Amino acid sequence: MTNTGFKLRPVRPEDYPQVRSIYEMGLFTGHATYETQSPTWEQFTRAKLIETVFVAVEEDNDDKLLGWVSAAPASSRSVFHGVVEDSIYIHPDARGRGVAGALLDRLIEVCTELDKWAIHAWVFPENEGSAALHLSRGFEKVGTYHHLAKMTYGEMAGQWRDTDVYEKLLPKPEEKEEAAENY
Repeated sequence: MTNTGFKLRPVRPEDYPQVRSIYEMGLFTGHATYETQSPTWEQFTRAKLIETVFVAVEEDNDDKLLGWVSAAPASSRSVFHGVVEDSIYIHPDARGRGVAGALLDRLIEVCTELDKWAIHAWVFPENEGSAALHLSRGFEKVGTYHHLAKMTYGEMAGQWRDTDVYEKLLPKPEEKEEAAENY
């Protein structure tokens, strides 16, 4: 699917109210995150690798956000500095336009440029759209965490949830160097 009618660009601080609103739409579905409230801009920028945060905007309106993507460190341990966890949220009105695929493709490119070697996605099994998106971009389901957390919000209140884990392995930094030398 081509990404007509929208473009991608890095996030700007003034985008955050819309980023937060789109995140909250996902949060309230009960199938997007374990979080129960959205972070402030300061919390968001501390948690994310800001150079990986991109937004999709209408082609003719740079201020109208359709969705966003980001990566965060998967672990605070230095040995895992090349492993990130993705987040991708799309405004319900923008679904079916190729926005999610374009954002995830951009994240994969940027993570490769930043010498990350793996992207993980934690997806509730009920979130079939997210699972299909990740699979379409070469992620593999590597496991399921069972009964990981007890939810305390929305229609899923009080239920224990499984979480599927997807992984995309990127070229290792030394493989990129070898490829460049042989080019």
